[in-house]
Amino acid sequence: MAMVLVLDLVERAEPMSTSQQSVPDVCEPVLEWGFAVPMMRWRLPEADALNNDLRAVILAREARGDEARVSNVGGWQSRADFLDGTQPCVVALRGHLISLIRSVMASPVGGDLSRIEGQIGLTGWANVNRDGDFNRVHDHAGSHWSGVYYVDTGRPDPGSELNGAIEFLDPRPSINMPIPGYRTASALAVTPSPGEFVLFPSWLQHYVLPFRGSGERISVAFNAQVKDYRLK
Repeated sequence: MAMVLVLDLVERAEPMSTSQQSVPDVCEPVLEWGFAVPMMRWRLPEADALNNDLRAVILAREARGDEARVSNVGGWQSRADFLDGTQPCVVALRGHLISLIRSVMASPVGGDLSRIEGQIGLTGWANVNRDGDFNRVHDHAGSHWSGVYYVDTGRPDPGSELNGAIEFLDPRPSINMPIPGYRTASALAVTPSPGEFVLFPSWLQHYVLPFRGSGERISVAFNAQVKDYRLK
């Protein structure tokens, strides 16, 4: 039978041998984090006017019956050509998305945009969820970066925890074996607000919890494919 060594976490001074006393303290242990998942959140300042225009465009498109169904259960989802629109609000949103993706691409070189080259292929679709609507677990295969921009979060019922939140699943299969003293969780929930972007790797599985309340929960989801990326 293997012997289990039990140690007290409270440090206690112990006598040192002569040989131990002669060894200088030349370094300290360094804690490093491995296998981190890059994610980015950004709130667009003064987004009310943009959101009002996007809301009108999206609800008008929904009224025309232009619909696709991928991960949504209930609700409405447009085809993946929303960002091809020529309306000023759509053009403005597309510009913000490109800037955000360029920013995350430049993060490995300290945010220096002058050091990166490449092309970005962008597709996007609009979503409208109402009371009881949600999205099943999914990822965005075939892309590099994915995300969502929140136009309107509706009027959630008070007291409903994580109402309509987007939740990301931890990709590490053994995370159910937590380490004492360190925060671990099998999922990360983000409760967004209007004007907020959430960006994440396309392979990261996620879902949207049911919305409970009145009004419409409106968002624009997007995929980015990075081509010919290189550092200068």
